[in-house]
Amino acid sequence: MEIWDLYDSEGNKTGETWERKFGKNNQIPEGRYHLVCDILVKHDDGTFLLTKRSPAKDVYPGRWEASAGGSALSGESPLECAKRELFEETGICTDRFFLMGTTRREQSRSMFGMYVAETDCDKDSVRLQEGETVDYKWVTREELLAHIGTDDSIPTHDARYRKYYDKILANEILASRPTAPWLKDMDPDDFVSPYPTYPCGTILDRFKKCEYTGTDGTTLKYYFFEPAEAKTVPDKKFPLLVFFHGAGNSFVGDLCVNYTGAERYACDDYQASMGGAYILVPIANEFRNEEGRTCGTWSPEYDTVVRELLKSFIEQRSGHMGLRFFLGNSAGGRYVFHALECFPEDVDVIIPVGSCEIPEDKALEEFDDAGKHLFFAMGKRDEINDFNSEVVPRLSKLSSLKNCFIFTPEWVRNGDKGIASINGGIEMGQHCLMNGIQANLMFDDGTPMDERLPQGLTGWIAEVVNEKSH
Repeated sequence: MEIWDLYDSEGNKTGETWERKFGKNNQIPEGRYHLVCDILVKHDDGTFLLTKRSPAKDVYPGRWEASAGGSALSGESPLECAKRELFEETGICTDRFFLMGTTRREQSRSMFGMYVAETDCDKDSVRLQEGETVDYKWVTREELLAHIGTDDSIPTHDARYRKYYDKILANEILASRPTAPWLKDMDPDDFVSPYPTYPCGTILDRFKKCEYTGTDGTTLKYYFFEPAEAKTVPDKKFPLLVFFHGAGNSFVGDLCVNYTGAERYACDDYQASMGGAYILVPIANEFRNEEGRTCGTWSPEYDTVVRELLKSFIEQRSGHMGLRFFLGNSAGGRYVFHALECFPEDVDVIIPVGSCEIPEDKALEEFDDAGKHLFFAMGKRDEINDFNSEVVPRLSKLSSLKNCFIFTPEWVRNGDKGIASINGGIEMGQHCLMNGIQANLMFDDGTPMDERLPQGLTGWIAEVVNEKSH
């Protein structure tokens, strides 16, 4: 019989315990979790250990996992659990454990502590545990990566493994990338995170795809999402979030919805946090010229069709549409600033990200005096824009506005709190702050990227909607 301590969603022991029952983990009370430790074993020669689960296991019998793991017994700390499980299932002892992160899984009421354990053990000395493991093998990095997503792997583990790999292999990944100009400025204990940690492309099916032709003959493809309550709550108004993508993003097809930052705002958690919201994603008619340069991205030439599309979309949902938010990344952020300056009557809130083309003082003041809101976001180490010369001189003006929120982090980070490094032909991780916006400006552990935003950007959006509705 195993007795587990139960934890709350913040990782604190509640004083309650749970007796393990075969296949009954989902009966743990809602809001309570038992602690599980995952351990990935990396040998000093660069190989990784896979162990095969016993066919008698109640969860994923007979599958290969990397490398060991199990539930903490009552009274155990996460590290004590990790050391015990590793020794019991493999016979390996080491003091080199590195916590890679924590996460929760609601379905099994589990709270995971994810470790990497490094060892120089005799690779032939691995000892299998009866009833737990029946085989083992050491695999190369390439073999380990190829294992993910196969019928022999564990899907729930796969979702967590990429965090391991990104951190373990960060230096190797960076070696193949353009040199980041800011590497020398990193703190010794900091690390590089090459990928966003939120899932990409998993809920694109929530968006419908259409086309709209304006009176000037311009045809735009666009995607849209409608909140679930829109057809059942007749008197409620929902905000409209309009996302404008960066230059070249249209070339990735439907995945452009993700690149704009819009995809995750259709997920249940974000929608609940905002009280529901419409999402509209227009796509610019981009193309590459003979020199391979991107042409046709957002510019004033799109004003007529964008404004007409917006008007048509709103009119078709008469009575349901509330505040209009324009969000844009890089070139899209530049276009959002253009909207503030050239057709402010069509937008209530703008959220430009990674754009330094801040309008003149008069336009900002008129927008602010009209009770409209601005959320300005740019990393201080942006690789495309010179923050010190292009943004710093305008910060005093932005700060003087009544309705302006300024978010200028020292480092652009991913959900795992690592410094974002993204290969876009040039090193541009600090330019891609829209990845943080898509993560709702929240880290994976539930803490905010800015303490002024305890509920992330969706919480800020909800506050603005609430303020304007009273």
